[in-house]
Amino acid sequence: MATPAANAVVLLIGSADAPDLRDWLGSAGIDVIPRRPDDTPDGLRGYTAAILDGRSDDTAAFNACRRLAQRPTEDRCPLVFVTADEAVVSRLVAYESGADIVLPRSVTRSEVIAQVHALERWQRVRGALADSAAEAQLFNQRLQQAYKQIEIDLALARRLQVSFLPQSLPAVGRIRFAVNYRPCGQVGGDFYDVFRLDEQHVGFYVADAMGHGVPASLLTVFLKKVVQPKEVRGSTYRLVPPEEVLARVNRELIAQALAEQPFITMVYGLLNCHDGRLRLARAAHPHPLYLPQVGEPVEWQSAGALLGIFEAEYPAMERRLKPGDKLLVYTDGVSAGPEPGVRPDPIFAAALEHRGLPIESFVERVSQDLAATGPQRDDCTLLGVEFLL
Repeated sequence: MATPAANAVVLLIGSADAPDLRDWLGSAGIDVIPRRPDDTPDGLRGYTAAILDGRSDDTAAFNACRRLAQRPTEDRCPLVFVTADEAVVSRLVAYESGADIVLPRSVTRSEVIAQVHALERWQRVRGALADSAAEAQLFNQRLQQAYKQIEIDLALARRLQVSFLPQSLPAVGRIRFAVNYRPCGQVGGDFYDVFRLDEQHVGFYVADAMGHGVPASLLTVFLKKVVQPKEVRGSTYRLVPPEEVLARVNRELIAQALAEQPFITMVYGLLNCHDGRLRLARAAHPHPLYLPQVGEPVEWQSAGALLGIFEAEYPAMERRLKPGDKLLVYTDGVSAGPEPGVRPDPIFAAALEHRGLPIESFVERVSQDLAATGPQRDDCTLLGVEFLL
């Protein structure tokens, strides 16, 4: 953008026998550059306005106006046409020729000077707006670069988080697992794991850090570290009961003394894959849904507070899966957060409809049915367990 001149500069195009416009402008301290209609400049940048004096030869002035009006926007200035007469037709022709302002033949000195000063102010405003637009464009480019970097960082965070999830689920004896995991964004606050502990036992858990995005995903990485389901002492080991696992996770979270309190729910299970005995503990998580081979689904309810808030106990429950039974453990993104004691009908209906399917197909179809009930507003994880016949 050219720097505005100290004085207004007007390109005056017309015949030499009508000098009054030049005299008027010059007497007001306005710089005047006179040109004949057949000698118009290639560009108009730097001029406050171009005044086309058509009073003595309107045809030549109309032609000059048309040529100047064809200049690119960035190489133009306002075109002011002074008509040869007062007729409306003459004014219309001037506008059709590309004039921005049309003045009558009877225009006075004061009107001409006022018009030029108004255009000078308009040009300055236009320049300021152009500068602001350029700054906005630069800011937008930088913002786009920042967004692009955020997308790259989120993609990396997603790959790292996914790397902490099990790449395959163990099959021990007649026990089979399947999972459907759908984060709400690039990274999620849901986390799950299934791991073989010895020849007979498998541990598993599903956790949900409230919210989604990077802060919630960092808490799920923390869980991966602090969940210790097995204590090895020399040549012996002990499988840590679920209630102890949750109590330790709770203590570790409290010890972090985070500026913002985390809100994490979790279900941890220890399953004997030979006889189906299952020990579960729950920390404010949606209740697991038990599907017997025959009969109505049942929520396995137990007490348990949120993790990371205060010292608490997480009493365990003991149940037994029988051949043909299934168990679903899911996050509240699946069930839309049902109130305690209120049956989440969509998941019950979907589980009943598809419970005859093998566990992988069962989990997939249930997840599809739930996704069809409305837009996804939170991370969704659905972990299924089946005791084969």
